[in-house]
Amino acid sequence: MNKKREWVKNAAIVFLVIMLVLTFFSNTIMNYSLPEVSAQYVDGGTLSEQIRGSGVVEANQIYDITIDETRTISSVEVKEGDVVEKDQVLFRLEDSESAELEAAQKELRAAQKAYDEALISEGYDYSLDELDIEKKEENLQTLKEELSEIPENNDDIEALIKTLESEKKDHEREIKNCNDALTAIEAKEYTSLDESIYNKISTALSKVEREEKNKSNTEEKIKEIEESMAGGGSAEEVAAAEKNVADIVNQINNVQSQITQLMIYPPEKQEDYMSQLGQLQNQLSGLNNDLSYAQKMYNSAVEKSSKYNSNSQQLDSYKKTLKTNETNLSKFQKSFDNIIAEVKNEQKDRISELEDAVEIIDEQIEEANKTIEETGDRSAKEKEIKEAENALEVAKLTLEQKKKDDAVQVSKNNLMLKDLLASVEDAEKNVEKFESRSIGAEITAKVGGKITSLPYSAGETAEMGTVVASIEMSEKGYTLEFPVTMEQARKVSVGDEAEIQYFLYGDAKAVLTSIDTDKDNPSQRKILKFAVTGDITPGQNLQLAMGSKGQRYDYIVPKSAVREDSNGKFVLAVVAKSSPLGNRYVAERIDVNVLASDDTRSAVSGGFIGSEFIISTSTKPIEPGMQVRLVDQ
Repeated sequence: MNKKREWVKNAAIVFLVIMLVLTFFSNTIMNYSLPEVSAQYVDGGTLSEQIRGSGVVEANQIYDITIDETRTISSVEVKEGDVVEKDQVLFRLEDSESAELEAAQKELRAAQKAYDEALISEGYDYSLDELDIEKKEENLQTLKEELSEIPENNDDIEALIKTLESEKKDHEREIKNCNDALTAIEAKEYTSLDESIYNKISTALSKVEREEKNKSNTEEKIKEIEESMAGGGSAEEVAAAEKNVADIVNQINNVQSQITQLMIYPPEKQEDYMSQLGQLQNQLSGLNNDLSYAQKMYNSAVEKSSKYNSNSQQLDSYKKTLKTNETNLSKFQKSFDNIIAEVKNEQKDRISELEDAVEIIDEQIEEANKTIEETGDRSAKEKEIKEAENALEVAKLTLEQKKKDDAVQVSKNNLMLKDLLASVEDAEKNVEKFESRSIGAEITAKVGGKITSLPYSAGETAEMGTVVASIEMSEKGYTLEFPVTMEQARKVSVGDEAEIQYFLYGDAKAVLTSIDTDKDNPSQRKILKFAVTGDITPGQNLQLAMGSKGQRYDYIVPKSAVREDSNGKFVLAVVAKSSPLGNRYVAERIDVNVLASDDTRSAVSGGFIGSEFIISTSTKPIEPGMQVRLVDQ
């Protein structure tokens, strides 16, 4: 027995020792499982934001070399990507006549023919011109004879025609008004109608609208009463509530009878008696509660019944009123429809009447014009005579001038022959030029630079004027551009120099030359355009960086400390919280706005007091509220 007690005492001592060790070292044990973080205090200072971008180097100017005659290429002496000097041979051409040489030869033959024809040209013949003048004189005489047969005056008939045309315009104007009225009625735009028609329609329409409003009000009232009656109160509900009260009273009487019977004849065992009596009393208490609730429901049903009956009477009255409204509305609508139909028929009848009148007027105008045609239009004939006299005068003057010009031309013929001879000589020189090129011809570079395009190969034929090579002119310089935000564009100026990063091919320099609007996103972005010089080639991709002027900020944190989630950007600060076992360090969220950034730091604003210990890195992912341990602990 003593040995057993000794074992129990030793076990208790060991347990207490273990608990003490775990208690004193729990902080250290737990720390090994926590994320380890690096942190530093938030501080103010100066920060220059870096603007970075990349782009492809392009030449400022491309020189296209064209061929000045259609020729077949014998050989190509360069290839795309080659850098050539000015006057270096690019193509050699086959020895053959070009299409341009054939054209020059054809031009020479035509010039020679023109010169020969001018030498043998004959004198001038005016017989056709004189015959034309003779015919014009005969025509003028005929017109004057016709004029003498036309009456002096058709004023009465012409006045009648003007009166008929004026009357026709009035009818057509009224027809348009009638059609406009029909269109307005169809569109229900009654205010544009004549006052008499508008008053007739608007009076009938107002009755329809007023009765529609009355009907709508009655229907709304019926809906309100029906919704009120939906709350109950019918005679059946009152009877059901009354029956429920009677049933509960009967149950209470039955339980009370059982209690009385139990008290007269109690069971022999006191425990059974008390148990039965307690059950009956509990049942009686519950029934009394049910009776109180049932009586309240009965009273409520009686109260609702009174209101239900009153609403029922009102509902019957409003339903009768609704039938009256519907009857009146039907009557007023029918009257309105009849008035609309009547107005339409009046307009259509008037249109038909006016169209018949216009048709009659057209017949009368036609008859009047026929009368004038039969007697002849004197003014028209006088006009025709005047035109014939003018034509005759022009023909005479033309012939006279032609004879004068021909007299001058005779003296000019010698000069013309000299010009034709010069044309022949020029054509011969052009032929000689193309013939000299038909053997041993070459195409050379007009400028120095890099070959970017050679569309023709040996054996192919190049048409005159086509581009046979394109050269990037290195002396004209190179450009590079990339997009930035509006805020970044405000931090740089034309003339600023950008750093070319990761460039291992020699020396190069990039200077900002313009800040242009980004046509694809004009409201949010700008295009920075740089002039690039140095050891570069077109098509090369360069990475550029620019630093804006340094600015003072109150709070600057490591760039790695800024985090972001769906609620925005934030940093985590280490907050020390005391406990019985020492300080605990917790990551606390501080929401921030990033004002500027360089490669390693960000200027921020937020709820700082100036002494926060900001987490920059951690060995594990951390969230706000998590416990952490510092690197030096």
